[in-house]
Amino acid sequence: MKQLTDTSTEEKIMEAAKEVFMKYGLYGARMQDIANTAGINKALLHYYFRNKEKLFDKVFDNALERFFRQMDVFGNESLPIKERLFAYVDNIIDFYSEYPQMTMFIIKEMGNDPEMCAKKIIAAKKDKHIRLIHVLEEGIKKGEIKKIDTPMFMINLQSLCSFPFLASPMLKNSIKAQGKSYDIDFTNEKLKKVVKTFIENTLG
Repeated sequence: MKQLTDTSTEEKIMEAAKEVFMKYGLYGARMQDIANTAGINKALLHYYFRNKEKLFDKVFDNALERFFRQMDVFGNESLPIKERLFAYVDNIIDFYSEYPQMTMFIIKEMGNDPEMCAKKIIAAKKDKHIRLIHVLEEGIKKGEIKKIDTPMFMINLQSLCSFPFLASPMLKNSIKAQGKSYDIDFTNEKLKKVVKTFIENTLG
C-alpha cells in the first residue's frame, strides 16, 4: 500500500474534521471521531494537530474565509447589480452544497463562544469591503433598480439561499405529512432559478 504523503494526510484530516465539527461543533466533537472519519489512528492525528482547538481553528477559519469569498462579486462594478446578485447566488448555493450546515454551525458556535466567533468573523472580513446594502442603495439612487427595503431584501436573499440546505429533512417530512406525494427537488440549479426569480421580481 502506497504511504500517504504529508499533504494528502493533512487533507484527509481537514475533510474529516470539517465533517465532524459541522455535525457536533467544537465542544461535541472528539479527536477520536475525527481520526476514525479520516481513517487514521489518533496518534497520527495528534502528530499533525496537537489538540482539538487548533484543528477547529483551522477548519473554522477556512470555512469563514470561503464563505465571505463568495461575496467578492458584489464589488465587481463591471457588472450590473442584478448580474452581481445572480453570480453571488451561483457562488453561495454551490458553497452551501459543500458546507450544508455552515449557517447553523456558525450560529451554534457563536452561542457557545460569541467573543471568539466575533473575532474570527471580523478577521475573515478584513479588507474585503463587503457592502451589499451600500451597492443596493447606490443602484436605487442611479435608477438601476427600484426602491426597496434593502436590509429586508438582504435577509430574504440569504434565507432563500441557506434555509433549504439547513431544513431539507424537516421540509421533506413536512411535505410528506400533508398526505400527498410531491417531488421535493432541492437540486442546486432549481434553487438558483427560484432565488434569481425572486431577485428579478423584487428589483424590477
